[in-house]
Amino acid sequence: MTNVHCLGTCRHRSIEPLEAESLALTLVCRSLGPGTTREPGASHARQRLVDRAKLLLAGDLSRRWSLAEIAAQIGGSAVYLTQAFQQVEGLPLYRYHLRLRLARALDLVAHCDDMSALAQDLGFSSHSHFAAAFKQAYGRSPTAFRQPALAKSA
Repeated sequence: MTNVHCLGTCRHRSIEPLEAESLALTLVCRSLGPGTTREPGASHARQRLVDRAKLLLAGDLSRRWSLAEIAAQIGGSAVYLTQAFQQVEGLPLYRYHLRLRLARALDLVAHCDDMSALAQDLGFSSHSHFAAAFKQAYGRSPTAFRQPALAKSA
């Protein structure tokens, strides 16, 4: 895939800044060779760094974080944070952040009248981005997920 095609795909998908930065760093690290990739076993320092990142993300679900902002807030480099997070959690930082926001959506969607506002409150770029991510994660759109809850309360 060419860089131009990839950039077009990223623009078309409305890729989140955190996801784009994480993917770019992963590609750079992989191109540099095995000395920059995942090491077996997470050190205590890596675990603490990842825990700080997780607390930061959970503390403000509506914020659209960049990798540089997260790294600056927790006192680490973006590259090291990306590698440490993947090693400790077994998934990329952006995917963890997405799962965190979607888990919160599960708590709120049944009682929410405005899905666009909910999407914005959870830091999604649009209602359609939120709905697509929700459906991919849970197999139903937020509106379809909400229907049984509405029927129970009626």
